[in-house]
Amino acid sequence: MADIVSDHEYGSRRRACRVGSSQFSSHADALQAPGSFVRQPGCAAVGKTACGHTPSQLYIGRAFIWCAHWVRTARGRSCMKAKKAKSRPNDAIQDRCVSKLSVYDESMPQAPYRRPIMQFLLTLTAVFGVLFAVLNYRQADYGLMALEIVMSVFALPLLTVVSRTQRLQLWIVVFLLAFFGVMMYALTTAKVVPTVFAWVLLIPILSYLLLGRWLGACFAGFFLSASGVIFFSQYGFELGYTELRSVANVVLVSICIFGFSHVYETSREHAESRLRAMALTDPLTGLPNRARLREVFEAGLSRYERHSAPMALLMLDLDHFKDVNDRYGHDAGDAVLRFVAQVMRARLRPSDMACRIGGEEFCVVLVDTNRAQAIKAAEDLCGQVRTQRCIHRGHEISLSTSIGIAEIGVDGIDLDRLLRVADKRLYEAKTRGRDCVVA
Repeated sequence: MADIVSDHEYGSRRRACRVGSSQFSSHADALQAPGSFVRQPGCAAVGKTACGHTPSQLYIGRAFIWCAHWVRTARGRSCMKAKKAKSRPNDAIQDRCVSKLSVYDESMPQAPYRRPIMQFLLTLTAVFGVLFAVLNYRQADYGLMALEIVMSVFALPLLTVVSRTQRLQLWIVVFLLAFFGVMMYALTTAKVVPTVFAWVLLIPILSYLLLGRWLGACFAGFFLSASGVIFFSQYGFELGYTELRSVANVVLVSICIFGFSHVYETSREHAESRLRAMALTDPLTGLPNRARLREVFEAGLSRYERHSAPMALLMLDLDHFKDVNDRYGHDAGDAVLRFVAQVMRARLRPSDMACRIGGEEFCVVLVDTNRAQAIKAAEDLCGQVRTQRCIHRGHEISLSTSIGIAEIGVDGIDLDRLLRVADKRLYEAKTRGRDCVVA
């Protein structure tokens, strides 16, 4: 399963966390040591500790230590869950995965605009990193210069990774942590000018555009708060920088950008959800359409390739549907289609999916179902459609359906091929007299 981390991979991540934490251990020790914060001569505005770092740099170091500890703890919990899952029977593991194939599953990739935005950000980082590295070299700020060069070198190969990766969200989080971390470090250096804080206004915009509503809010809130702490720790209450009107301007502009970004992202997510539901739903029956069928099939195919989980497709066609339209009218035909959709919803499991693929034809995806089980489910559907009556404007409309079955692996692994096989067997059922199942 995709969320299970191997022991080897987990161990390497733990070692990486320990390495990242050790880089800041001296900072934390200096901050915690009694009397370690000592202003050095000539540092009236920016105090330095006994280890030669500003208090803001020490706070950032402790923040990175906390983040590394949190990542290590989270990965440990994930690994323990994975080990417990491996110890369960295969059926239990499959049941946990079944929900991913639900009709109402929203786990499919969304926000495709994030990839080009991320690529543009990486390009700007590579170019501006070199530019600012030259400027910092001229100011003899070699530490910040080195970080700018590292970010430029990191951004270039990441452009190729981002254009192909299926884990875009993970790479966005990694890059933004590094990008905002370097930004916070730049704010703490004594040689930068106050206008560098203008870059802070990018934090909420990038966070919401690339991370979405909730994770973006967490990133924006944390790093905006950190930049505020850094500003006041750098300049104290010097006249001009922290005069009340100046502070109010900066704070209110930051709040406005944060608020507008949050409202925009919330509205965009809701609008995207509605559009997605409209694009993947048949408006007449409320069932998923062919586009949703393809998405769910791809998820089932991945489970089949990883775990050999069986899956079957049923192709249904209502018998003599044209006669219903001719005798009772097209509004009766629409009522019949809605009625059959309700029957299928009532008889199928929550993990299965029924969709309308056109006219009076329906397709059902049965997860964790082999051929024998699919035949039994299809016969049950035939019986339900046959025994129940659709009531429309006082008329009882009798119905029947013919069903063809295809099984993944046995009949192929391509959706189009499986649909052709199921469709062929469906018409074989028609030639046998209708109201029957052919597998």
